[in-house]
Amino acid sequence: MAAYTISGETTIGELVKSGQYGEFGHTIFTYMTPDHWNNKLSSYGFHTVGFEPGLQRMQELAEKSAELHIPVYSEEERLASWDKDTVRLEFFPADPAGPSRPYVLILPGGGFNRQWGFIEGQAVAARANTLGYPAFVLYYRVKQEPLMPLPVEDLCRAVRLIDENADRFHVLPGQYMVGGFSAGAAIAACLLTEHFGWEAGGIPKPTALFLGYGPMRYDEFYKAWEEAPAGSAAKEGGAAVLRRVGGPNFSMETLRPYNIIDQVRSDAPSVYVTANLDDPIVPPVNSLKLIERLKEKGIPCKERIGKSGGHSYGLGYGLEAEGWFDEALAMLFSGQCR
Repeated sequence: MAAYTISGETTIGELVKSGQYGEFGHTIFTYMTPDHWNNKLSSYGFHTVGFEPGLQRMQELAEKSAELHIPVYSEEERLASWDKDTVRLEFFPADPAGPSRPYVLILPGGGFNRQWGFIEGQAVAARANTLGYPAFVLYYRVKQEPLMPLPVEDLCRAVRLIDENADRFHVLPGQYMVGGFSAGAAIAACLLTEHFGWEAGGIPKPTALFLGYGPMRYDEFYKAWEEAPAGSAAKEGGAAVLRRVGGPNFSMETLRPYNIIDQVRSDAPSVYVTANLDDPIVPPVNSLKLIERLKEKGIPCKERIGKSGGHSYGLGYGLEAEGWFDEALAMLFSGQCR
């Protein structure tokens, strides 16, 4: 292929049309809309989210990317349930010549409506590879009302698939860190509860979780929706998210099973939490209260909370949160998060 360079002026559409990233190019954003297609990379934080190293890794894998996009459910299951056909794993392999390693499973956010595949998935997986770990990005089910707990089912099924194919992926079965961002963090955090925990999902206990700026209780969201003016974007957008979590006739009662802070189990795995205090989308109190509850329960945890940087910053280069993912991998897999 011809030489190809990117900059902050490059658009998402240009990335996809370039053909440089194989199948990976089609999941930079799922359920693509014109606003994202025409947006410049600078509008997402060109350096902050790591566009250059992330895209470079995707370009390296592009020639075999078709075989690195893996259906999570069997053909029979996908034929029986249309929505399961949308559930996919993207595999970012580590050094195949090295020993089998623990792996990282990443759930991008997107308001339970789509996935911000690059910012909160592919770039993070590429960084895991740089640090020597194989990684997977999970594209779980979205958009349905109600949606939850279907993505939790997808998460558990993905873990079983990876472990059953440990030799193929060159990973150590049952030794994994799972985490996500925003809505993806809310899904991953369900493993901290009894009702949605690892036993319920039929998977090994995770080595650790990482949770980036996710909703851990829905009280504030419900209150903001109630107080928003009728017909406003806040009213309509808030209702859409709450319907996906709590159903078409959502209430605090139907949202309660997903109030993670209230249900953290005492034998939960280690947790790393990152967020910014100026987050305008998910109030940072969600992360702060979760940290407080983890410490109350005596669960090993560590946090990187920045003063600024907003929402959806992924790896967070150039922010106070920079280095959080490296720290999470180094500390959590070594058992030093105490």
